[in-house]
Formats: sequence, C-alpha cells, structure tokens
Amino acid sequence: MSSPQDKNTSEERSWKGYELLASGYGQRLERWNGATILRPESEAKWPWQNAGILPPHDGCYSGDLATGGTWSWKTPIPDPCIVNRGSLSFLIKPTKSKHLGLFPEQATNWDWITDLISGSEHRNNIPKVLNLFGYTGGATLAAGAAGASVTHVDSARAMVFWCSENARISGLGGQPIHYIVEDALTFLQREIRRGNRYDGIIMDPPTFGRGKKGELWKLSEHLPYLLDAAQEVLSDQPLFLLLNTYGSAIDSFAGGTPEAVISKRLERIGGSCDAINLGLEGTLDGKRIPCGTSYRWSV
Repeated sequence: MSSPQDKNTSEERSWKGYELLASGYGQRLERWNGATILRPESEAKWPWQNAGILPPHDGCYSGDLATGGTWSWKTPIPDPCIVNRGSLSFLIKPTKSKHLGLFPEQATNWDWITDLISGSEHRNNIPKVLNLFGYTGGATLAAGAAGASVTHVDSARAMVFWCSENARISGLGGQPIHYIVEDALTFLQREIRRGNRYDGIIMDPPTFGRGKKGELWKLSEHLPYLLDAAQEVLSDQPLFLLLNTYGSAIDSFAGGTPEAVISKRLERIGGSCDAINLGLEGTLDGKRIPCGTSYRWSV
C-alpha cells in the first residue's frame, strides 16, 4: 500500500498535458495539451504498430530540419499551449526546427537534480547551480524549485526569454534565477577569472553548431575544453555535474568514453559517473524512442 508521501511524489513527477502516443517510419505522434501532433523522429526506424487505430493528427511538421520546415494545422494548437509536470509549467510553441520548446525525456534528469539538491548538506547555504546551453529551462526550473540559486546561460536571447516565461508561469518569478545571454565557453572562462564557483553544473550542448561569428562547434572536438573549464568552476564540495549528449558522436574519443573522461577530470574530488540512456515510450504502441545519453557525476 502506497503512502501519502509516495502519492505526492508520483503526482509531482507525472506529466499533465504531454503524452507520446506512438512512433514509426521516422515520425512520432504526440499529444500536447489536447493537440495531437506529428513530427519527424530519426530514431523511429520501425513500422507503425496498429496504424489503423491511431488518432488523426491536428498538426504536422514537414520540410528541411536544417534550414527550417513548415507546420500545417487542421486544428490550431491552443494559445497559450501549456503542459505541466508537478508544480512546473512549460509554454509549448512550434519552431522552425520541428521542436516545441521542451524535451520531456529530460524529466528523469530533473528528478535526479531535485533529489541531490533537496538532500544535500548545503542546507545552510543555498546551492548554486549553473545551467549551460540551457534552452527553455526545464533543468533550471527543476533546480530552482528544489531551492537552488540558478544561473541560466544560452547564446539565444529568445530561449533565455522563453525560460523566464516558464519560470513566471511556474510561480518561480521570485526565485534567484539569473538569466545570461552568452556563449557557454566564453561565460565559463569569465567565471574562472572572476573566481565564481558552483555546486552543480548542467550541460546540454549541441552535437554540431555555429557561433554568432560563424565559428564551427563540434562536440567531439570541443568537449574536453568544455569539461576542463567546467571543472574549474565547481566548488570544493560539489553536488553534481550533468552532461547530455545525442546520437553517437561522442560514444568514444581520445581519452576514452565520456564517463571515463569526466571521472578522470574530477578525480581530485572523487565520486563516480554513470551513463544513463534516455528514452520515451509510446502509450499506444509500447515502442521506445532512444533520446540520447546523460552522463551523471556525483560524489
């Protein structure tokens, strides 16, 4: 028999307004706040299961993911479109790159972060968390709601504003969340010079990308520099470091696997690093979409 505490935890960690229904033939079918949406999914390499009983979509995405595609709607998406997970609320908006402003598979990392912050020995001092490549702020909100002071960094001003809106509608407008529009490596280098330190660091870098001046970002080449800079801004008694990756671009590279490289760089502190494969399972077909790997280091 479950206790009231178990029930409360389950409710805090359940989606309201989001559901992966099914996937197949390079697409995923989801429900966002009542709207059924079809969009590309490169990892769905299997046929549709029970395609005849799947609900029709209200909107779908088509076109080139790199240059920007288009959305077609039979029924407009709710405005505003908001989904919830526990006390956290997220604005959902169609973008040119097929995304909607939220990666639900990351919720398991939010729970891990929440548990570490809530159960930390830093209770007399507010833990400081740095979220790099923060996007629309799912991890930022989770850390803030758990009681941390959070610095949210992203190079795209629109994403930083989106995060602040998510914080506002989640009732976190008064929390110590600092919003920074900056390149992640540049920000880290400045923090090193300033002597600022953080008890937790979250990094969700793209596999490939280009900076504001057209410079090429390639995670397989830049990850060692990113980790070197990140470990320099960890406090003397850190709680965690989290790195999210996608695809197989850095399954291994010079120095070994990502978890081995992270552990090596943080061996002065100790702790261990685990690789967690993320995914989402369809409620109508039971198919699990792989959604990247998270490398979780903690003491």
